[in-house]
Amino acid sequence: MFSAGKTLVGSQAGAKSRKSRLQTIRRILNTIRLNSCLYFFSLEKGCRIIATFEALVSVVQICSFYHLGNQSSASAIFPDPYWVTKIDRDGIIKRLFLYRTNPNFQMGLALVTVLNSMLLFIGSKWGHQVCLFLWIYISLFTTLMTNVNDTMRNINVTQVLSILPSLATTTYFLIVVASLICKFQTQSDDFNSGITVLSSEDEEL
Repeated sequence: MFSAGKTLVGSQAGAKSRKSRLQTIRRILNTIRLNSCLYFFSLEKGCRIIATFEALVSVVQICSFYHLGNQSSASAIFPDPYWVTKIDRDGIIKRLFLYRTNPNFQMGLALVTVLNSMLLFIGSKWGHQVCLFLWIYISLFTTLMTNVNDTMRNINVTQVLSILPSLATTTYFLIVVASLICKFQTQSDDFNSGITVLSSEDEEL
């Protein structure tokens, strides 16, 4: 009996903790919430535009990587060989590993982005918040993997600076989708509060 009561108290505490975390996340999202996308479009239409844009760019990347990966000669994106020989001032010969991008890995990331764009389109079209949350998680993963891959392939100031516009664009897209999630949740809360008011009025009658 005591253990059952202790388990019940623990579950209630866990539920309260999860609820407080969700409320904190919602407050953070509401502070950065947008009311439109690119100023001219609604959030729903803006998300569909983002999904279409990402899908088209990813398809072009897949075709480009496939073409470069099947070239007989080395290219700037897919350098060769794996190792380079370097002779320092003392005449000591050193072999350094040259990171090479795998075209299949790049095409795989682009394919994941295409499928992820479908999730965003479905979520914004029919209001499925699960699809929108999945899009955010997968977008964070693909962005991280792409930037790590590009940085390892060519570590210099120019490469780092070229990553910044891509990160800024991705961040804006994430904010737009997060704003749409907040909008759907607000509409759901208003709907539930309306049902509660109607039920209370019926009970009074």
